[in-house]
Amino acid sequence: MDIMGIVEILSSEEFNESITLLINIITIALALKFRKPFKERYMGAGKFYDALLLATVVWFIAECFYAPAYFSDYFTEEFIKKSEWIADNIWVIFQLLFLYAFASLFGALVSRYAIGVIKERSLKDSDSLDASLTSGSYIVIPGKEKEIFLSILQKRPGFIISRTSPDKVKTFFGVKETPIMWLTKVECEQCIWPTNLEYLGHLIVDFLKKDNIPKVVLIEGLEYLALENNFERIFKFLSSIKDYAVLTNSIVLLVISPEAWNKNQWAILKKEFPVIE
Repeated sequence: MDIMGIVEILSSEEFNESITLLINIITIALALKFRKPFKERYMGAGKFYDALLLATVVWFIAECFYAPAYFSDYFTEEFIKKSEWIADNIWVIFQLLFLYAFASLFGALVSRYAIGVIKERSLKDSDSLDASLTSGSYIVIPGKEKEIFLSILQKRPGFIISRTSPDKVKTFFGVKETPIMWLTKVECEQCIWPTNLEYLGHLIVDFLKKDNIPKVVLIEGLEYLALENNFERIFKFLSSIKDYAVLTNSIVLLVISPEAWNKNQWAILKKEFPVIE
């Protein structure tokens, strides 16, 4: 075959349609392969990813029904017209799915990246530790977190990150308005994947910076985070949060059980974060 013959094949509608179908197949295969890691890392964008994936599948189906028009030598004119009519209707479905996908993405960006700064009004008066603690991060031994957190929460807006579901956290602490984020592999509005420390750090820092007022953050479930991440990642994450707590005149309480860490890890944690006795 001479060069002109090859050029004619490459520029033909049949070849271009075949390439389009092949690209669609590869795109769908890659989307399915990376679906799980994407949704783990960007939980708020899960609906966007699934809708876009479904739209791509619908697009591929539409292209299959358009294909006979490019291979007219093998199909009757009546068959091609019917096939194109079906493809046109499927294309409308694709456009609706595509629109829904990006509407979901925009909704996730607006809602999930905003933690409200709300002063809890349902607390009973008690002695406050607020004045006795300087800004920074502190270790709290499990069993003492309720008393200490609620004491500081009387004077500051708070934010809770917990391994326990939000409903149970609200019942345990007796709070109604304080925002809560659940460390879990379940997908929901108040949930965050345990390996997504970057996103969790973004939420905490964004909360600490808002409104230029002192705040308090409680983080429990660090043992669970340690199972899903290595100690170095956890320590860097907590150290970064501590620095932002100092910059914003805020307090971060880390509920940590000594038994969950080896001797060297516990020594490093205590050196960086004082223990509230």
